[in-house]
Amino acid sequence: MNDELSTAQWVSRRMQVLDPDEVWHPKTAAALAKLRWRDSKRRTWRRGWVWSFATTAACAAVLLGVPAPAKCAIAGVGCKGLAPAVAASAGSHAIANYKESGSPTAPVTIEIFSDYECPACAHFFTNVFPQFEDEYVKTGKVRVVHRDFPLSQHPYSRLAARYANAAGQLGHYNDVVMQLFSHQPEWAATGNVDAAVAQVLPPATMQQVRAMVEKDPKLDDTVMSDLAIVAKEQLNQTPTIVFVYKGNRRKVTGPPTLAILKSFISEMLAQ
Repeated sequence: MNDELSTAQWVSRRMQVLDPDEVWHPKTAAALAKLRWRDSKRRTWRRGWVWSFATTAACAAVLLGVPAPAKCAIAGVGCKGLAPAVAASAGSHAIANYKESGSPTAPVTIEIFSDYECPACAHFFTNVFPQFEDEYVKTGKVRVVHRDFPLSQHPYSRLAARYANAAGQLGHYNDVVMQLFSHQPEWAATGNVDAAVAQVLPPATMQQVRAMVEKDPKLDDTVMSDLAIVAKEQLNQTPTIVFVYKGNRRKVTGPPTLAILKSFISEMLAQ
């Protein structure tokens, strides 16, 4: 009984300590605003998830409907099992006659046998050929065929030819040819052909070129074909220029001047 009384007295004293004026009132406006904010955030997250799922599904459906080379080019999917050259240049069309320039109906054709490490070839391509190209090739008077003639004493010329030919299949032959000849002293001293070529190609194209240089077994086909002509015609110097007119072939060795080229062409056309 005494325990119950003392407990009641303790409770009574504690209740008297409380301030009767402190009455709690719920903050309904703030609570409603917070609830609405949480609901909006939840709806935004749900819409984003649905959109992401729909986009992924659509992309997957598109990839299922395209050929393997296109998948490789678009998303890097399906490259395994493709031939190295196909995987490297997927989505692009290889250019078969990238070593040729000028009108195919031009009356005169010149075949330029050159070596990318040959200083005389570099002089010809950087100092003579640009003006000759403007006056004769772009005007339809002369057709030009580039021929690879890598000399055995030049350790990096064949590698340079591989880079140029790989770029040629992707539509960048002339850019790489002029880059290699104009920057010959730098890369010929170190063998870093890759760095020189990378300066004139877009990064994505450069990746394709590297893959082809490393793995494409057919990249040297045109080089071997050109060397077969070298052997047949017993050529032994670079540059060598062969003038072709009406079935006749006439060769000029050493780096010709623009005046010599003009003289030969005028003589042929006068026949």
